[in-house]
Amino acid sequence: MLSPNALQSEYEALLAGVKLVERSLRNALQKEGVVEIETDGRFDPHVHEALLSQPSEAEEGAIIQVLQKGYRLGDRVLRPARVVLSQGVGEAQPTE
Repeated sequence: MLSPNALQSEYEALLAGVKLVERSLRNALQKEGVVEIETDGRFDPHVHEALLSQPSEAEEGAIIQVLQKGYRLGDRVLRPARVVLSQGVGEAQPTE
């Protein structure tokens, strides 16, 4: 059985290897022109996929959360960004 220190050391080595592979893959995709889809601002149905809408302080139709990043290659969308949209501030109900 491995000691806790040996397990921690193996875990850290595995994590470093996974990070190295992830960095290499990102660099390779970037060299080929794959870029992340921007999610700042308003919803664009051509590059975003709205999964939910929630009341918030942001204006209606604004992206308030990104659930999954999207990517494009040139003008082609490889995967749309999956987002949560603002419903805006709800109207106050009149009191009687």
